Amino acid sequence: MPTAVVVRPAGVRDAAGLARIRLAAWRAAYRGIVPAAVLDALDPDAETARWRTSLSTPRPAFTRVAIAGSPARPVGFVVAGPARGDEVAGFGEIHAIYVDPEVQGRGIGRALIGAGVRGLTARRFAEAILWVFEANAPARGFYEKMGWAADGAVKPFEIGGAAPLEVRYRRPLG
Repeated sequence: MPTAVVVRPAGVRDAAGLARIRLAAWRAAYRGIVPAAVLDALDPDAETARWRTSLSTPRPAFTRVAIAGSPARPVGFVVAGPARGDEVAGFGEIHAIYVDPEVQGRGIGRALIGAGVRGLTARRFAEAILWVFEANAPARGFYEKMGWAADGAVKPFEIGGAAPLEVRYRRPLG
């Protein structure tokens, strides 16, 4: 059980931990939203390789990792940067935020969303968006508690022959 959480910039050394968290979080949160075949086929080695490449390649987005426990290990992460999409040009975006399902509900998500918002604010974005599956009620409730609000935009997320809807959330920064 985490007693203290440190949020710091992620590095290549965190790739395997970030992959583990993302796969565990996807399997826990998206069962019934994303096709089971997609979730069952998630490959830890491929995901670790993807993270190694992402974390070693300069890009406009930034990744922060939450470290906790004894021994200390990655327990969550947030990826944020410029918003994707012409209709939100000039906005920041929380691209991804995941917490290890084993430690959810202990303030790690709050620490990560705060780190994402602070990072976007420091980069002088005045507003930010994020996308969340419409059917992911726990995540939507979390974002609403953190000051985010659905702005009416929706889009399908094509995955594994399905297209669950995503809802866009928005909040001012600063």
